[in-house]
Amino acid sequence: MTLTPLAASTPSESRAEQLRTRLKQRTHDDPNFWAFNELGSRSGNHALFQYPAMMVPELQGALLDDVLEVQTDAKLVYDPFAGSGTVMLESLYRGLDFHGSDINPLAILLCQVKAAPPSQDDALAAVQIILDLAKTDSEVEIPEFPGIDKWFKPEIKAGLARLREAIKKQADLDTRRFLWICLAETIRLVSNSRISTFKLHTYTAEDIAKRVTDAIKVFEGVATLNAARVAKHWTRIEQAPRQGGTAQALLLPGAVSNPWTAPRQADILMTSPPYGDNKTTVPYGQHSYLPLRWLDANDIPGGFDPGLLDSTSRIDTMSLGGSLKMADVAREGLEQDSPALADFLLKIQDVPALRKKVLSFCRDYQNSLTLVSARLKPGAFCFFTLGERRVGKQVFPLVEITKQLLEAEGHDVVTVIERVLPAGRKRMASKNSEGATMATEWILVTEARKDAVSS
Repeated sequence: MTLTPLAASTPSESRAEQLRTRLKQRTHDDPNFWAFNELGSRSGNHALFQYPAMMVPELQGALLDDVLEVQTDAKLVYDPFAGSGTVMLESLYRGLDFHGSDINPLAILLCQVKAAPPSQDDALAAVQIILDLAKTDSEVEIPEFPGIDKWFKPEIKAGLARLREAIKKQADLDTRRFLWICLAETIRLVSNSRISTFKLHTYTAEDIAKRVTDAIKVFEGVATLNAARVAKHWTRIEQAPRQGGTAQALLLPGAVSNPWTAPRQADILMTSPPYGDNKTTVPYGQHSYLPLRWLDANDIPGGFDPGLLDSTSRIDTMSLGGSLKMADVAREGLEQDSPALADFLLKIQDVPALRKKVLSFCRDYQNSLTLVSARLKPGAFCFFTLGERRVGKQVFPLVEITKQLLEAEGHDVVTVIERVLPAGRKRMASKNSEGATMATEWILVTEARKDAVSS
């Protein structure tokens, strides 16, 4: 999709006014601009693995292009909920360094592979070696974990085990990590869990009997396609602007609340935070559970606590709003900072369980906004892609709540962009959530005030 050049801003306008003007001009020129209706499938490194609820690369790229026109000295982008690495790649492709974090170890591995994959030739050579080993090595140990026979047919387990052992023999770490992502996508395709939902949910016995039984063949197809995709990635990296060298990505495993002394503060924050607790919105942890059971934890940047795999829902429980403990204690402070939240809580006052869920999420959400604000340069521009779901048959006003919580952290609201989602591109399907399907997203744009952000 080719972006139409916008008129130059008036020199007397503040940077926030210039950015607001540019973003509104997009909508004025084309009311459907932000929908990106005409996009095809994802390409290049954006397509290495089907992670849940991925952001639209072209959308994040357009936002970056506009902010770079008014913030010409920007060098570092930060995404505290890095997920599949969409913001990371679009930043690197514009010569911008990137800092990102995620509580999901699979997300960290995926981001690492997307940022630093092997060359196409090295990838293809490694894939062929893996295939040769997997097809000939029949004496391999099959991992054991709770429920493995529920999720994998015997012949699938055997094929995955051969691939796993072959990948572990690959000497180069970057190549090995690439192969793990190929195996993760293979697992997604060959397990007994339905690919139509992000939650772990088995096919019927009849459907399982009909499903593919050759994991090695599926891996070959996935890995061959991914090798071609990394070639496109390196082409884009070579074409990226240089700001003192090739842009670099720094990834932090763990929750936003984890201690992190970043080498420097970010010029731009661009993210899509959870729209509610993962258990009732998008269960990223459940989606990642099966691949993480097969991958070598030693090859995941920073490693990860084996306790995250104690259950299929453990990662989601550790995410925002995962714990209901002391949720009601946070109510008074939250209501002071967000009148919109106070009004919403009155609507569900008679349903204590829902009230606790909402308060738990908002407590953790506010804490994350406080922490990420301290990692920004004064005057940094921030872009939050947000959706609103129903809680107790009431629309949860996440956009207004986020605005108010950010204002309490010293942010000024620049503008809010409404985006109607194209059919089939809803990022939180009803079958994956207790909340309603969202047909609209909003992009909340703020500026961190110079006198309110920690140094």
